[in-house]
Amino acid sequence: MWKYTGRATLVAAATAGLLLGATTPASAMTPFKPTYTLATGWTCAGQIDATALSGQGITRSGEAEMRLRGTFWSATPGSHQSGCTVTTTVEWRNLDTGAGGSAATVVAGGPSGQPGPEVGLTLATGAGRIEATIRTTPLAHLPSTGEFAVSEF
Repeated sequence: MWKYTGRATLVAAATAGLLLGATTPASAMTPFKPTYTLATGWTCAGQIDATALSGQGITRSGEAEMRLRGTFWSATPGSHQSGCTVTTTVEWRNLDTGAGGSAATVVAGGPSGQPGPEVGLTLATGAGRIEATIRTTPLAHLPSTGEFAVSEF
Protein backbone atom coordinates (compact mmCIF):
# COMPACT_ATOMS: atom_id res chain seq x y z
CA MET A 1 0.00 0.00 0.00
CA TRP A 2 2.74 2.47 0.90
CA LYS A 3 4.65 1.87 -2.34
CA TYR A 4 1.51 2.46 -4.41
CA THR A 5 0.60 5.66 -2.52
CA GLY A 6 4.17 6.93 -2.73
CA ARG A 7 4.33 6.30 -6.48
CA ALA A 8 0.91 7.86 -7.05
CA THR A 9 1.94 10.95 -5.09
CA LEU A 10 5.20 11.19 -7.02
CA VAL A 11 3.42 10.88 -10.37
CA ALA A 12 0.80 13.48 -9.35
CA ALA A 13 3.49 15.93 -8.20
CA ALA A 14 5.53 15.46 -11.38
CA THR A 15 2.43 15.93 -13.56
CA ALA A 16 1.42 19.08 -11.69
CA GLY A 17 4.95 20.46 -12.08
CA LEU A 18 4.92 19.82 -15.80
CA LEU A 19 1.50 21.42 -16.22
CA LEU A 20 2.42 24.48 -14.18
CA GLY A 21 5.73 24.80 -15.99
CA ALA A 22 3.98 24.63 -19.35
CA THR A 23 1.48 27.36 -18.48
CA THR A 24 3.87 29.81 -16.82
CA PRO A 25 6.30 31.56 -19.18
CA ALA A 26 9.83 31.66 -17.87
CA SER A 27 11.62 34.91 -17.20
CA ALA A 28 15.01 35.20 -18.82
CA MET A 29 18.07 37.24 -17.94
CA THR A 30 20.87 37.20 -20.53
CA PRO A 31 24.15 39.01 -19.78
CA PHE A 32 26.21 40.35 -22.68
CA LYS A 33 29.98 40.58 -22.91
CA PRO A 34 31.19 44.11 -22.03
CA THR A 35 31.28 46.86 -24.66
CA TYR A 36 34.61 48.67 -24.31
CA THR A 37 34.50 52.35 -25.18
CA LEU A 38 35.93 55.82 -24.87
CA ALA A 39 33.65 58.34 -23.12
CA THR A 40 33.34 62.09 -22.87
CA GLY A 41 35.07 63.78 -19.97
CA TRP A 42 38.73 64.02 -19.07
CA THR A 43 40.08 61.24 -21.28
CA CYS A 44 37.62 58.65 -20.01
CA ALA A 45 37.58 55.02 -21.09
CA GLY A 46 35.78 52.00 -19.73
CA GLN A 47 33.10 49.45 -20.31
CA ILE A 48 29.34 49.15 -20.54
CA ASP A 49 27.80 46.05 -19.02
CA ALA A 50 24.44 45.01 -20.46
CA THR A 51 21.78 42.48 -19.55
CA ALA A 52 18.68 41.61 -21.58
CA LEU A 53 15.56 40.79 -19.56
CA SER A 54 12.30 39.35 -20.83
CA GLY A 55 9.39 37.39 -19.49
CA GLN A 56 6.24 37.67 -17.45
CA GLY A 57 6.60 39.96 -14.46
CA ILE A 58 9.56 41.76 -16.04
CA THR A 59 8.30 43.13 -19.34
CA ARG A 60 5.12 43.21 -21.38
CA SER A 61 4.40 40.49 -23.90
CA GLY A 62 6.68 40.75 -26.95
CA GLU A 63 9.10 43.18 -25.28
CA ALA A 64 12.55 43.01 -23.78
CA GLU A 65 14.31 45.36 -21.40
CA MET A 66 17.99 46.08 -21.86
CA ARG A 67 19.75 47.24 -18.69
CA LEU A 68 23.01 49.13 -19.14
CA ARG A 69 25.64 50.25 -16.61
CA GLY A 70 28.90 52.07 -17.28
CA THR A 71 32.17 51.79 -15.39
CA PHE A 72 34.82 54.29 -16.48
CA TRP A 73 38.33 55.38 -15.58
CA SER A 74 40.11 58.65 -16.30
CA ALA A 75 43.70 59.01 -17.45
CA THR A 76 43.91 62.16 -15.33
CA PRO A 77 43.10 61.07 -11.76
CA GLY A 78 42.18 63.80 -9.32
CA SER A 79 40.93 66.05 -12.11
CA HIS A 80 37.74 66.72 -10.10
CA GLN A 81 35.63 66.02 -13.13
CA SER A 82 31.98 65.25 -12.60
CA GLY A 83 32.02 61.98 -14.50
CA CYS A 84 32.14 60.21 -17.82
CA THR A 85 29.25 59.80 -20.27
CA VAL A 86 28.64 58.13 -23.60
CA THR A 87 25.63 57.80 -25.90
CA THR A 88 24.87 54.09 -26.14
CA THR A 89 22.74 52.49 -28.85
CA VAL A 90 21.18 49.03 -28.80
CA GLU A 91 20.50 47.79 -32.34
CA TRP A 92 18.28 44.70 -32.45
CA ARG A 93 16.94 42.28 -35.01
CA ASN A 94 14.28 39.61 -34.60
CA LEU A 95 15.82 36.55 -36.26
CA ASP A 96 12.41 34.88 -36.65
CA THR A 97 10.38 37.76 -38.15
CA GLY A 98 13.08 39.96 -39.68
CA ALA A 99 11.88 43.03 -37.75
CA GLY A 100 14.54 45.36 -36.41
CA GLY A 101 15.09 48.62 -34.62
CA SER A 102 17.26 50.55 -32.23
CA ALA A 103 17.07 52.59 -29.05
CA ALA A 104 19.62 54.96 -27.51
CA THR A 105 20.34 56.45 -24.11
CA VAL A 106 23.19 58.13 -22.23
CA VAL A 107 25.23 55.89 -19.93
CA ALA A 108 27.23 57.59 -17.18
CA GLY A 109 29.79 56.63 -14.56
CA GLY A 110 32.34 58.18 -12.27
CA PRO A 111 35.96 58.72 -13.40
CA SER A 112 37.52 56.40 -10.81
CA GLY A 113 36.07 53.01 -11.70
CA GLN A 114 32.87 53.24 -9.70
CA PRO A 115 29.87 51.84 -11.62
CA GLY A 116 27.32 54.41 -12.68
CA PRO A 117 23.55 54.16 -12.35
CA GLU A 118 21.73 51.43 -14.24
CA VAL A 119 19.78 52.68 -17.27
CA GLY A 120 16.96 50.72 -18.88
CA LEU A 121 15.74 50.64 -22.48
CA THR A 122 12.51 48.92 -23.55
CA LEU A 123 12.71 47.15 -26.91
CA ALA A 124 9.43 46.26 -28.69
CA THR A 125 10.93 43.31 -30.55
CA GLY A 126 7.94 40.98 -30.82
CA ALA A 127 8.26 37.31 -29.96
CA GLY A 128 11.25 35.39 -31.27
CA ARG A 129 15.00 35.03 -31.11
CA ILE A 130 16.58 38.47 -30.84
CA GLU A 131 20.12 39.46 -31.77
CA ALA A 132 21.25 42.75 -30.25
CA THR A 133 24.44 44.77 -30.66
CA ILE A 134 25.59 47.45 -28.20
CA ARG A 135 27.47 50.39 -29.70
CA THR A 136 28.55 53.84 -28.56
CA THR A 137 28.45 56.91 -30.78
CA PRO A 138 30.39 58.75 -32.03
CA LEU A 139 33.31 57.48 -29.96
CA ALA A 140 35.68 54.59 -30.63
CA HIS A 141 34.46 51.31 -29.13
CA LEU A 142 34.48 47.52 -29.37
CA PRO A 143 30.80 46.53 -29.70
CA SER A 144 29.27 43.47 -28.11
CA THR A 145 26.57 41.26 -29.61
CA GLY A 146 24.31 38.77 -27.88
CA GLU A 147 21.22 36.70 -28.52
CA PHE A 148 18.17 36.16 -26.31
CA ALA A 149 14.54 35.06 -26.62
CA VAL A 150 11.35 37.08 -26.22
CA SER A 151 7.99 35.38 -25.82
CA GLU A 152 4.32 36.28 -26.11
CA PHE A 153 2.30 35.69 -22.96
